Amino acid sequence: MTDEREITLTVNGTKRTIEVEPRRLLVHAIREDLDLTGTHIGCDTGNCGACTVLVDDEPIKSCLTFAVQADGSEVLTVEGMEELPESAGDLHPLQEGFHEEHGLQCGYCTPGMILAGKALLDENPDPDEDEIREAISGNLCRCTGYQNIVRSIEYAADELEARAAADGGTSIPDRASNASATDGSDAAFDCGLENCCGGPAAGADGGESRE
Repeated sequence: MTDEREITLTVNGTKRTIEVEPRRLLVHAIREDLDLTGTHIGCDTGNCGACTVLVDDEPIKSCLTFAVQADGSEVLTVEGMEELPESAGDLHPLQEGFHEEHGLQCGYCTPGMILAGKALLDENPDPDEDEIREAISGNLCRCTGYQNIVRSIEYAADELEARAAADGGTSIPDRASNASATDGSDAAFDCGLENCCGGPAAGADGGESRE
């Protein structure tokens, strides 16, 4: 019988103490011991990013991390996003962005994408598209073609900036007025099919719709 070890984590702002085997992965401790099933298990090899959480503000793959390694740390999962100050008791701007910009389809990758986006915006409040794509490069999505995910994070950046300005902060120029956002650079990711890569509905430009 394997000896268990007591660990204490501050999860979504609440201190939690659990007993785990030294070999227990953090993702299983989160899902099974803490009953926070928003953190998903995908590949179990650290490739897909579905299990991404923040540990002491850093994005980590919880399927590659032992629970004992997080002892004494602060852990943020997707369930804790609405409790953050910037959420103002409602959806976090990232969650709102994924809804408004259709950044999800099956939704399996979404919690990990949101946490990766959170880590990025904490470090860089006004990222450009390349920086967003780099930040989510460790998170795989089989559905959306990524463009709407990028737009979702851009939406969140703009919303967070607007809220900061409303609270007396310094405003950043509107992303829509930035030439890089209007120079047609999105075209490289537009396959022309509705709900695929974030491009216009099929047939909107005179092309044929896919049956």
